[in-house]
Amino acid sequence: MKKSWIMKQDWNDLIFIHWPVKVDDLRPHVPDCFDIDTYEGWAWIAIVPFQMKNIQLRGLPPVPGFNQLLELNVRTYVTYNGEPGVYFYTLDANHLIGVGIARYVFGLNYVTARMSLDQQDGTYHFLSRRTHTGYPPAHFHARYKPVSPVLRTQPGSLMYWLTERYALWVNRGKRIYKGPIFHQNWQLQKAEVEMPINDLTDFLPSSVFDRKPVAYFSKNLHTSIFPFERYQ
Repeated sequence: MKKSWIMKQDWNDLIFIHWPVKVDDLRPHVPDCFDIDTYEGWAWIAIVPFQMKNIQLRGLPPVPGFNQLLELNVRTYVTYNGEPGVYFYTLDANHLIGVGIARYVFGLNYVTARMSLDQQDGTYHFLSRRTHTGYPPAHFHARYKPVSPVLRTQPGSLMYWLTERYALWVNRGKRIYKGPIFHQNWQLQKAEVEMPINDLTDFLPSSVFDRKPVAYFSKNLHTSIFPFERYQ
Protein backbone atom coordinates (compact mmCIF):
# COMPACT_ATOMS: atom_id res chain seq x y z
CA MET A 1 0.00 0.00 0.00
CA LYS A 2 1.27 3.49 -0.84
CA LYS A 3 -0.13 5.22 2.25
CA SER A 4 1.23 4.61 5.74
CA TRP A 5 -0.75 2.85 8.41
CA ILE A 6 -2.46 5.01 11.03
CA MET A 7 -3.14 2.39 13.69
CA LYS A 8 -1.96 -1.08 14.66
CA GLN A 9 -3.92 -3.62 16.66
CA ASP A 10 -3.66 -7.24 17.81
CA TRP A 11 -6.87 -9.27 17.74
CA ASN A 12 -6.77 -12.11 20.27
CA ASP A 13 -9.00 -15.05 21.29
CA LEU A 14 -11.38 -14.29 18.44
CA ILE A 15 -14.19 -16.43 17.12
CA PHE A 16 -16.11 -15.99 13.87
CA ILE A 17 -19.70 -17.24 14.33
CA HIS A 18 -21.43 -17.39 10.93
CA TRP A 19 -24.86 -18.30 9.60
CA PRO A 20 -26.12 -18.31 6.01
CA VAL A 21 -29.07 -16.01 5.40
CA LYS A 22 -31.34 -15.36 2.42
CA VAL A 23 -30.44 -12.22 0.51
CA ASP A 24 -34.06 -11.03 0.69
CA ASP A 25 -33.98 -11.25 4.49
CA LEU A 26 -30.77 -9.26 4.70
CA ARG A 27 -31.41 -6.66 1.96
CA PRO A 28 -33.62 -4.30 4.06
CA HIS A 29 -30.80 -4.00 6.60
CA VAL A 30 -27.95 -3.11 4.23
CA PRO A 31 -27.67 0.38 2.67
CA ASP A 32 -28.75 0.43 -0.97
CA CYS A 33 -25.37 1.76 -2.04
CA PHE A 34 -23.80 -1.63 -1.30
CA ASP A 35 -24.40 -4.92 -3.08
CA ILE A 36 -24.76 -7.93 -0.81
CA ASP A 37 -21.89 -10.35 -1.39
CA THR A 38 -22.87 -14.03 -1.61
CA TYR A 39 -21.22 -17.44 -1.59
CA GLU A 40 -23.06 -20.05 -3.64
CA GLY A 41 -26.20 -17.88 -3.54
CA TRP A 42 -26.24 -17.22 0.21
CA ALA A 43 -25.50 -14.06 2.15
CA TRP A 44 -23.87 -14.48 5.56
CA ILE A 45 -24.29 -12.85 8.95
CA ALA A 46 -21.56 -13.03 11.59
CA ILE A 47 -21.05 -12.30 15.27
CA VAL A 48 -17.39 -11.79 16.20
CA PRO A 49 -16.27 -11.41 19.84
CA PHE A 50 -12.59 -10.84 20.61
CA GLN A 51 -10.00 -9.00 22.64
CA MET A 52 -8.09 -6.11 21.06
CA LYS A 53 -4.62 -5.44 22.45
CA ASN A 54 -1.51 -3.41 21.69
CA ILE A 55 -3.49 -0.59 20.10
CA GLN A 56 -1.02 1.98 18.79
CA LEU A 57 -1.61 5.20 16.87
CA ARG A 58 1.15 6.05 14.40
CA GLY A 59 3.68 8.46 15.85
CA LEU A 60 2.46 8.02 19.43
CA PRO A 61 3.64 5.67 22.17
CA PRO A 62 1.17 3.16 23.63
CA VAL A 63 -1.14 4.92 26.06
CA PRO A 64 -1.88 3.03 29.32
CA GLY A 65 -5.60 2.44 29.69
CA PHE A 66 -6.22 3.01 25.98
CA ASN A 67 -4.29 0.20 24.32
CA GLN A 68 -6.71 -2.66 24.90
CA LEU A 69 -10.44 -3.37 24.93
CA LEU A 70 -13.05 -6.06 24.32
CA GLU A 71 -15.12 -5.89 21.15
CA LEU A 72 -18.18 -7.68 19.83
CA ASN A 73 -19.25 -6.93 16.29
CA VAL A 74 -22.12 -7.94 14.01
CA ARG A 75 -21.17 -7.94 10.34
CA THR A 76 -22.06 -9.07 6.87
CA TYR A 77 -20.31 -9.01 3.50
CA VAL A 78 -20.85 -6.52 0.72
CA THR A 79 -19.26 -5.16 -2.43
CA TYR A 80 -18.99 -1.62 -3.73
CA ASN A 81 -18.14 -1.22 -7.42
CA GLY A 82 -17.26 -4.89 -7.35
CA GLU A 83 -14.76 -4.61 -4.49
CA PRO A 84 -15.49 -6.95 -1.57
CA GLY A 85 -15.44 -5.92 2.06
CA VAL A 86 -17.18 -5.98 5.42
CA TYR A 87 -20.24 -4.01 6.48
CA PHE A 88 -20.75 -3.60 10.24
CA TYR A 89 -24.17 -3.29 11.85
CA THR A 90 -22.90 -2.69 15.36
CA LEU A 91 -19.58 -2.83 17.16
CA ASP A 92 -19.99 -3.10 20.93
CA ALA A 93 -16.89 -2.26 22.99
CA ASN A 94 -16.07 -1.67 26.64
CA HIS A 95 -14.05 1.52 26.17
CA LEU A 96 -15.98 4.79 26.36
CA ILE A 97 -13.29 7.00 24.84
CA GLY A 98 -12.48 4.50 22.09
CA VAL A 99 -16.15 4.23 21.16
CA GLY A 100 -16.45 8.02 20.96
CA ILE A 101 -13.38 8.35 18.73
CA ALA A 102 -14.48 5.53 16.40
CA ARG A 103 -17.97 7.01 16.02
CA TYR A 104 -16.73 10.55 15.36
CA VAL A 105 -13.61 9.92 13.27
CA PHE A 106 -14.56 6.81 11.31
CA GLY A 107 -18.36 6.95 11.30
CA LEU A 108 -18.59 3.38 12.57
CA ASN A 109 -21.58 2.29 14.63
CA TYR A 110 -19.64 1.63 17.85
CA VAL A 111 -21.63 1.43 21.07
CA THR A 112 -20.61 1.04 24.69
CA ALA A 113 -21.12 -2.15 26.67
CA ARG A 114 -20.03 -3.87 29.86
CA MET A 115 -18.01 -6.93 28.85
CA SER A 116 -15.89 -9.73 30.20
CA LEU A 117 -13.78 -12.48 28.65
CA ASP A 118 -12.55 -15.40 30.74
CA GLN A 119 -10.93 -18.73 29.97
CA GLN A 120 -11.55 -21.90 31.96
CA ASP A 121 -10.11 -25.28 30.99
CA GLY A 122 -9.62 -24.22 27.39
CA THR A 123 -13.12 -22.75 27.00
CA TYR A 124 -13.65 -19.03 26.54
CA HIS A 125 -16.60 -17.25 28.15
CA PHE A 126 -17.59 -13.94 26.58
CA LEU A 127 -20.36 -11.83 28.15
CA SER A 128 -21.68 -8.45 27.02
CA ARG A 129 -24.43 -6.11 28.17
CA ARG A 130 -24.99 -3.00 26.02
CA THR A 131 -25.11 0.31 27.91
CA HIS A 132 -25.07 2.91 25.11
CA THR A 133 -27.59 5.73 25.55
CA GLY A 134 -30.30 5.73 22.90
CA TYR A 135 -29.85 2.08 21.93
CA PRO A 136 -32.09 -0.76 23.09
CA PRO A 137 -30.55 -3.21 25.57
CA ALA A 138 -28.73 -6.12 23.96
CA HIS A 139 -27.23 -9.00 25.92
CA PHE A 140 -24.84 -11.64 24.63
CA HIS A 141 -23.21 -14.69 26.18
CA ALA A 142 -21.09 -17.22 24.32
CA ARG A 143 -18.90 -20.15 25.29
CA TYR A 144 -16.39 -21.28 22.67
CA LYS A 145 -13.25 -23.34 22.17
CA PRO A 146 -11.04 -24.50 19.29
CA VAL A 147 -11.44 -28.15 18.34
CA SER A 148 -8.95 -28.70 15.50
CA PRO A 149 -5.38 -27.94 14.51
CA VAL A 150 -4.69 -24.74 12.58
CA LEU A 151 -6.16 -25.05 9.09
CA ARG A 152 -4.86 -23.71 5.80
CA THR A 153 -7.31 -21.31 4.18
CA GLN A 154 -7.64 -22.18 0.52
CA PRO A 155 -8.72 -19.45 -1.93
CA GLY A 156 -12.20 -20.25 -3.19
CA SER A 157 -13.25 -22.04 -0.01
CA LEU A 158 -16.02 -20.77 2.23
CA MET A 159 -13.57 -20.31 5.11
CA TYR A 160 -11.36 -18.09 2.95
CA TRP A 161 -14.33 -16.13 1.57
CA LEU A 162 -15.71 -15.42 5.06
CA THR A 163 -12.48 -14.33 6.71
CA GLU A 164 -9.93 -12.99 4.22
CA ARG A 165 -11.43 -9.52 3.89
CA TYR A 166 -9.17 -6.48 3.63
CA ALA A 167 -11.56 -3.56 3.66
CA LEU A 168 -14.59 -2.28 5.50
CA TRP A 169 -17.25 -0.11 3.89
CA VAL A 170 -19.01 2.79 5.60
CA ASN A 171 -21.72 5.12 4.37
CA ARG A 172 -22.05 8.51 6.05
CA GLY A 173 -25.00 10.34 4.55
CA LYS A 174 -24.35 10.43 0.80
CA ARG A 175 -20.66 9.71 1.21
CA ILE A 176 -19.04 6.28 1.02
CA TYR A 177 -15.72 5.41 2.59
CA LYS A 178 -13.43 2.42 2.38
CA GLY A 179 -11.29 1.47 5.37
CA PRO A 180 -8.31 -0.63 4.18
CA ILE A 181 -6.95 -3.25 6.60
CA PHE A 182 -3.75 -5.26 6.16
CA HIS A 183 -2.87 -8.53 7.88
CA GLN A 184 -1.35 -11.90 7.13
CA ASN A 185 -3.68 -14.81 6.40
CA TRP A 186 -5.74 -15.92 9.35
CA GLN A 187 -4.49 -18.91 11.36
CA LEU A 188 -7.87 -20.54 11.98
CA GLN A 189 -9.12 -23.56 13.88
CA LYS A 190 -12.55 -25.12 13.75
CA ALA A 191 -14.49 -24.20 16.88
CA GLU A 192 -17.45 -25.25 18.95
CA VAL A 193 -19.70 -22.52 20.29
CA GLU A 194 -22.75 -22.25 22.53
CA MET A 195 -24.76 -19.06 22.86
CA PRO A 196 -27.16 -19.07 25.80
CA ILE A 197 -28.04 -15.42 25.07
CA ASN A 198 -27.94 -13.48 21.79
CA ASP A 199 -29.92 -10.26 21.40
CA LEU A 200 -27.64 -8.80 18.74
CA THR A 201 -29.33 -10.13 15.61
CA ASP A 202 -33.02 -9.65 16.39
CA PHE A 203 -33.49 -7.81 13.09
CA LEU A 204 -33.32 -11.14 11.22
CA PRO A 205 -35.82 -14.04 11.32
CA SER A 206 -35.16 -16.33 14.28
CA SER A 207 -35.14 -19.31 11.91
CA VAL A 208 -31.74 -18.14 10.59
CA PHE A 209 -30.20 -19.15 13.90
CA ASP A 210 -31.88 -22.53 14.25
CA ARG A 211 -29.04 -24.19 12.37
CA LYS A 212 -25.59 -24.84 13.80
CA PRO A 213 -23.24 -21.93 12.98
CA VAL A 214 -20.01 -22.17 11.05
CA ALA A 215 -17.37 -21.22 13.63
CA TYR A 216 -13.63 -20.58 13.43
CA PHE A 217 -11.24 -19.57 16.21
CA SER A 218 -8.08 -17.43 15.95
CA LYS A 219 -5.65 -17.09 18.83
CA ASN A 220 -3.90 -13.99 17.52
CA LEU A 221 -3.71 -11.73 14.46
CA HIS A 222 -1.67 -8.55 14.01
CA THR A 223 -3.38 -5.89 11.88
CA SER A 224 -2.58 -2.50 10.40
CA ILE A 225 -5.31 0.06 9.73
CA PHE A 226 -4.86 2.54 6.89
CA PRO A 227 -6.50 5.95 6.25
CA PHE A 228 -10.09 5.79 5.06
CA GLU A 229 -10.59 6.55 1.39
CA ARG A 230 -13.56 8.58 0.19
CA TYR A 231 -15.30 7.08 -2.86
CA GLN A 232 -18.30 9.37 -3.27
